[in-house]
Amino acid sequence: MPNRVKTMKMSPLTDSFGVRIEGVNLSQPLDEATFQGLRTLWMEHRVAVISNQDLDDNQLIKFTERFGPLFVHAQTSLLKTGNRKEVMELSNLDGVSRPVDYELDWHTDQTYTPQPVFGTILYGIVAPQAGGQTLFSDLAGAYDSLPNELRQRVEGATAVYSAEPRPQVRDTPLNEEEKARILDCTHPLIRTHPYLKRKAVYLSPLHIKTIGALSEDDSLDLLRQLTIHATSDTHIYRHTWSVGDLVMWDNTSVMHSRTPMPAGEKRYLKRTGFYLPDELAVPF
Repeated sequence: MPNRVKTMKMSPLTDSFGVRIEGVNLSQPLDEATFQGLRTLWMEHRVAVISNQDLDDNQLIKFTERFGPLFVHAQTSLLKTGNRKEVMELSNLDGVSRPVDYELDWHTDQTYTPQPVFGTILYGIVAPQAGGQTLFSDLAGAYDSLPNELRQRVEGATAVYSAEPRPQVRDTPLNEEEKARILDCTHPLIRTHPYLKRKAVYLSPLHIKTIGALSEDDSLDLLRQLTIHATSDTHIYRHTWSVGDLVMWDNTSVMHSRTPMPAGEKRYLKRTGFYLPDELAVPF
């Protein structure tokens, strides 16, 4: 029977973006009105935290696919065999083949693809006592507060986004098949939200190769200035994980990073995502 929640409550995560949603049980189907209300809150606030969930993979996928076609990571070598390819595991539990316990720089998911993933969801199964936080930067707020000099340099500009980070090296490098398949993409540096028409700096420091006609060095310099602006305290939400947290964010308007974990701390998250419909999927 549908989960007809009349008591969905919301509270802000920061003064400018992010929302905590309470009173929903995502292990059961949401009625249409509740789902649309949740979807609207998420899009308006860019990041939504829904705590105290208890989900298996099928329940997580059923919730995710109500938002759009299911996301599968372009770097298929990161996916575990034997599991549903739509569910990625981010874990440093004992025995995993690729422990994820390191710091990850600021980025926006899959900007290096022609039709990037719209929303990303992380679900917490094991939470560390220290470290392993996920930080979010409000790129819509960063656009609204751009200094005039920076605004003039980025309005109307495009950027080249690459799956091979610059100047860093990817923790798990692309294999030869992926290098041939995942080619650099050009997108607007100022992106318009497909539903809300809200503008945001489409910033991904881990993936942007060049901006406009600038050289790589000058592009990196401009990228540094934009990143400093976008990661000032007024544009940041820092999420400390608890077991049962479901966190979802809008990749048109938010970038994120991960803090490292001290030795001995364990974290296990599952990740899903969803695309926009084809007619809205190419950034504009």
